[in-house]
Amino acid sequence: MSPEEKIRKTIETGNVSHAYIFEGSRISGKESAAKSFIAAVKGIKDLDSDPDHYVVRAEAGQGRTVRSVKDADMEKLQADLKMKPQGDRNSAIIYDADTMTVKAQNRFLKTLEEPARGTIIVLLSENTENLLETIRSRCVIYRFNSSADIPEEADGETDKLLDLLLKKKTFHEVKNQMSKVVKTRDDAYLFLDILESRLRDIMTGVFRMVPEMGKDEAIRDIETTEETRRALNGNAVVGYAMRRLILKIQENE
Repeated sequence: MSPEEKIRKTIETGNVSHAYIFEGSRISGKESAAKSFIAAVKGIKDLDSDPDHYVVRAEAGQGRTVRSVKDADMEKLQADLKMKPQGDRNSAIIYDADTMTVKAQNRFLKTLEEPARGTIIVLLSENTENLLETIRSRCVIYRFNSSADIPEEADGETDKLLDLLLKKKTFHEVKNQMSKVVKTRDDAYLFLDILESRLRDIMTGVFRMVPEMGKDEAIRDIETTEETRRALNGNAVVGYAMRRLILKIQENE
């Protein structure tokens, strides 16, 4: 059963848990699924304007580029969720939940152990293994598969970049196209998700290239993509990390 089907069944039966983890890449649709799920349970149309809904996002610390959800973020969320809701229940979405510091996770664990009645919390995560087992065990986990769900206006430029990159065109050509698609750190993460999804399709034979890319080469490119993601999760400059990605993929023949 797909996560969407499980969510639909949960809404129909009314058997709603207080905490969920939606795991998947940025292009998996997990965010829209989380917002639709909470809105349906609360019986509202616009979750963004709901005064009983709270959002936590990973932010970079002062003078740093590494983003994380910090203890202070969870302390504020705890206070928010203790407030009496104007409607039936409070809710929250925690973005980039797998970037929570250990201190933040330990604080959040108290919220999971003693949830306010009716509260719904959804953690959005790319790698649930980064979360404490005590948190994972207290949440219902739905895993979303990636799908190239990108804005239509970006499709053409992104597809062109994928074509240039995977067909090993010149560094100059790829870099120029990269500058049109990747302008921010979030753009870089999104492109890496799309790239990895395309490479996995090539590896499994779902998508074919001309000239055809071999399975071993696709695996090496996936490893390079993950390497770039780890660099971005650290303090790598976006432009440098993406240029290195181009060079490494050109070497992976």
